[in-house]
Amino acid sequence: MQRHVAQFAVVRYGVAVFCVVVTVLAALWLRPVVLAAAQLLLVAVVITGWVSGLRPALVAWMLATLAFEYYFTPPFDSLKIHTAEVPRLVIFTLLAALLATMSAARRRAEDALKNAREQLEARVVERTAELERSNERLQGAAAEAVTAQHRFRDLVNSVDGIVWEADPTTLQFSFVSTQAERILGYPVELWVSDPTFWEDHLHPDDRESVVRFCEKSPEKRGHDLEYRMIAADGRGVWLRDQMTVVLEENRPARLRGVMVDITERKQVEQERQARRWFVEGMDRVNLAIHGTNDLEQMTSDVLDAALSILDCDRAWLVYPCDPEARSHSVKMQRTRPEFPGLFRVGDEVPMDPEAADVCRIVRASSGPVGFGPGSDHPLPAGMAQRLGIQSRMVMALHPKGDRPYMFGLSQCSYPRIWTPQEERLIQGIGHRLTDALTSLSMFRSLRESEQRYRYVFDATGVAICEEDFSDVSRAIDDLRAGGVRDFRDYVATHPDFVRHAATMVRVVDINDVGVRLLGARDKDELLASLHKVFVPETRAVFVEQMVAIAEGRTSYESEAVIGTLNGARLTVLLTMTFPPRPARVDRVLVTIVDITERKRAEYLTGHVFEISPDAVYIVGRDYRYQRVNAAFERRWKMPAERIVGMRVDDLAGREPFDETYRPNFDRCFAGEEVSFVGWFPTPAGRQCLSATYSPLRPDGKHVEAVLVISRDLTQHMQAADALDQAQAELAHVTRVTTLGELAASIAHEINQPLAAIVADANASLNWLAAPDPDLDMVRDALAAVVSDGHRAGDVIQRIRQLATKTDPQRTRVEVNDVIRDMLALVRTEVRSHDVSLRLDLAPASPPVLGDRVQLQQVLINLVMNGIEAMASVADRPRELVIRSGPHEGDQVLVAVEDAGVGIDPNSVNELFSAFFTTKPGGMGMGLSISRSIVEAHGGRLWATPNPTHGATFHFALPGMP
Repeated sequence: MQRHVAQFAVVRYGVAVFCVVVTVLAALWLRPVVLAAAQLLLVAVVITGWVSGLRPALVAWMLATLAFEYYFTPPFDSLKIHTAEVPRLVIFTLLAALLATMSAARRRAEDALKNAREQLEARVVERTAELERSNERLQGAAAEAVTAQHRFRDLVNSVDGIVWEADPTTLQFSFVSTQAERILGYPVELWVSDPTFWEDHLHPDDRESVVRFCEKSPEKRGHDLEYRMIAADGRGVWLRDQMTVVLEENRPARLRGVMVDITERKQVEQERQARRWFVEGMDRVNLAIHGTNDLEQMTSDVLDAALSILDCDRAWLVYPCDPEARSHSVKMQRTRPEFPGLFRVGDEVPMDPEAADVCRIVRASSGPVGFGPGSDHPLPAGMAQRLGIQSRMVMALHPKGDRPYMFGLSQCSYPRIWTPQEERLIQGIGHRLTDALTSLSMFRSLRESEQRYRYVFDATGVAICEEDFSDVSRAIDDLRAGGVRDFRDYVATHPDFVRHAATMVRVVDINDVGVRLLGARDKDELLASLHKVFVPETRAVFVEQMVAIAEGRTSYESEAVIGTLNGARLTVLLTMTFPPRPARVDRVLVTIVDITERKRAEYLTGHVFEISPDAVYIVGRDYRYQRVNAAFERRWKMPAERIVGMRVDDLAGREPFDETYRPNFDRCFAGEEVSFVGWFPTPAGRQCLSATYSPLRPDGKHVEAVLVISRDLTQHMQAADALDQAQAELAHVTRVTTLGELAASIAHEINQPLAAIVADANASLNWLAAPDPDLDMVRDALAAVVSDGHRAGDVIQRIRQLATKTDPQRTRVEVNDVIRDMLALVRTEVRSHDVSLRLDLAPASPPVLGDRVQLQQVLINLVMNGIEAMASVADRPRELVIRSGPHEGDQVLVAVEDAGVGIDPNSVNELFSAFFTTKPGGMGMGLSISRSIVEAHGGRLWATPNPTHGATFHFALPGMP
């Protein structure tokens, strides 16, 4: 109703008038009864305000106020008002206005509520429809969202990296894509559940810097960071983390990012950097190597480069790297000032066991070998302490044509662990240094070879020249192209070609020996007069040289006759060396050896060989005669043609060959010079032949044959035997003479035992004649008779030995025994001359090989001479001393020392000469025969004056083992 009323203004105001009129009429009807009926006007205002709104309510308020003042305020029915009624009127007016306002407001509120409810209902209906539509859309959107979520998750997981979200303060992950497990091997749950997982698994070298960076990262919206994490399998994985800071209210709320595996890229970058570092390092080394040709400067520059590139403390090069060497030297070293080397360049360092072990290990490896932390080989403790190093990298260098070097780098400041890239660079430096050492060694060898060649060319004793045969070679090629095949026949029929070809040869150079050999003052004079060198005899040799070039031979050798500038002719040996085809023949090396004297010597040698009175022959290793002279032919009564080719045993006999010839030939074939003398059968009978075998070495090394010089000593030996016989007879005469001189002494020596025998026999007879004979006394006396009989028999035996004429017989003889046996013969003579005889015999003298009788003869002669030398001495004791002992190694010395008048210095040289004597009535043969006997035993007899008085005669004999 209100909505309908409110639609028309007339109706709204009409309602106001109608309500006031009705309430006035009703109040007037009741005024007589109750004056308060005028309050019904308020109802009209309220109804109007409720039904029609505020403005009609105000109209009703005005009409009700007028009606209240006119009809219900005394005076009634008048517009006048008593003063006392003014408050009442005011209250009514205000109350009516309030009710009109409140009623209108409530009405508006209700209308608004209605409208709102209606609108709400309409909206509800509309929203319900919309919600139904939205619900349908949401259901579709939800399905799409689920699909999108799966698609987004698949998209996130398909990203080739770890998509993550984390708290910006604690750095704990709230989301991690499944790629994390693929890249690093850790399950996603571990990333999310462990608050410090990320920080704990950062690489130790990157952890501090990365965490510090992330703590500052909220200050920026975006970051790009590269670091390493430790994977589940222990390997390090390089990650590029593209991080974004999510802000809420200008504060970081979350961190989001993607970790991309860049390990391969890093490896490629590291390899590229390592390769670049390697190439740059090798470039520096190459510059150092190619900067000089001096070995010392080159090695110094290379070691400086290595020291700088590898940032080590010492770089060094020693030679040789040989564990068997006694020492090695420091060829070069470069060090930092704070770590100077223990040895100086050039010092020889003894090879101790630790250094030898290092050499063995290094030589067994094909590359660098590390010693120290992180290496397969520990650093020897003694070496580390002595050299002050903590790690080293060493490599053996093997330059061609030389012993190994050892190249090394040492770290003194800290225990360095050498990386594979550093090892590779060290190996590269080592190889380049090896090549450089080889090249410089070859260059040095080439330079030395050139110098040696120049020295050999200029200073050798052989004439050498270089000749250019290029024009001759071209002429030969032209002939060959013209169809000439038999070049030797062609030059034989075309002498003009030979003469023309000789003019084509050009001498490039010749040494000073060649200049002197050819009689020139200098090289220019010789080169200007070469036509004088070629004589008619040279033409045949030149033809053979051209034939050698035409046939492509690489060498030619021949004897030739050439002329000199002073007109002489020389016989020379030409040796030419041609390069193999198709090389040019513009540098043909020709050696010219003057063999003129050799040819003469060969002639003379052959002449001497043939006319020698001794038999001279040559025997090969097959024991066959290769050459014999005329004397050998005469000995064997056979021509040389038959003898040459025969075996030695076929000519000389099997027995002499096996026993004598063959053993001596074998010794000579082994390189010895052999000489021997013996009796051998020949067609002329047994002959005493002396032979000397000399090894012949045609190549200077191997014995290919034996030169034998044999002399017939038959007549000489017969004369020597006759002389020995005469000497033996003379010695016998001397011994007999000596016995005559010793007759009194010998008689005394015999009388003593004979007198003792007679006395002992008489005593025995007396004891036996007693009634009770003492048989023990008789037995002792008879034993003494036997002993004295043997004593007399020994004296007589020694006399017989000296007197008997027998051939010398050499046996094993003890010198001390010979001295003691001799004493029995001279004891009486010693006593009769008042001489004191003293023996000083060595207890362990070796035996000698000799004739006992002859040695006794020598001793008796020396003792008798000593006794006679002291016969006139009266002012001092007459003492004779006989000594024996070792002498000069394995010899035995016997010395007879007297205190006589001594030796006249003027007669020392003639003392041992035959027929020289200083005694009245002496023959002068004693000392001469004694010396002959001693020398025949291989010994020596000599005399020396004593420091005070007298003289000492010595003789030494070779001892037996």
